[in-house]
Amino acid sequence: MRERFNIEALCQLSIDFIGLIFYEKSSRFVEVEGVDLDFLKTTFQSKEIIPQKIFKVGVFVDETVENVLEKVKEYKLDYVQLHGKENVFYCKKIKNVGVKIIKAFPVDEYFSFTNLAAYRFYCDYFLFDTKGKLPGGNGVVFNWDVLEKYKGEIPFFLSGGLAPGMENKIIDFKHDQLAVLDLNSGFENKPGFKNVDLISEFLNNIHRALKGTSGDWGGGN
Repeated sequence: MRERFNIEALCQLSIDFIGLIFYEKSSRFVEVEGVDLDFLKTTFQSKEIIPQKIFKVGVFVDETVENVLEKVKEYKLDYVQLHGKENVFYCKKIKNVGVKIIKAFPVDEYFSFTNLAAYRFYCDYFLFDTKGKLPGGNGVVFNWDVLEKYKGEIPFFLSGGLAPGMENKIIDFKHDQLAVLDLNSGFENKPGFKNVDLISEFLNNIHRALKGTSGDWGGGN
């Protein structure tokens, strides 16, 4: 997210997370010319614009711990989403200062979920994304059947190519640890600018389908 009115409109919806990307090679990198960073910092510190029930996330890729913690302080972030090759010791350093962690992993049919065991002590969520050329944001759906191999206790974000029209596919997918749907490029008018109407319709469809069941998910951005 980068633009004032887009953020304000999105925060009127039933979302649970809203994010800023601090990876320079991303088309959604927030600290670029033309973005009002003073406004963003003020916005992310304001409970009036971003209600306390919406968690603020910063996305990083192999950034130094010092720089991550600096952004956490500047933007009052609740979570950091780590999309690179950050190891367990890296996560421990972040967690030990009281910052919550979403650790992303690129998944394909060869991914070994046993590698996640050591991370469970320091991560609040995992994020399973499509393995591709980029650390994230490839806009491609992976085969969710491989997630049947995940038997861990850490809840996860489902990411990778989620888009309007996939509501039935999502509802049909069952996993006890599925917690959040990560909505990104499939719901944008341009990189960093969400189509609020599409997200609203999508979430309404999901919630209607789940009404009367024990399942529920939020929408992450």
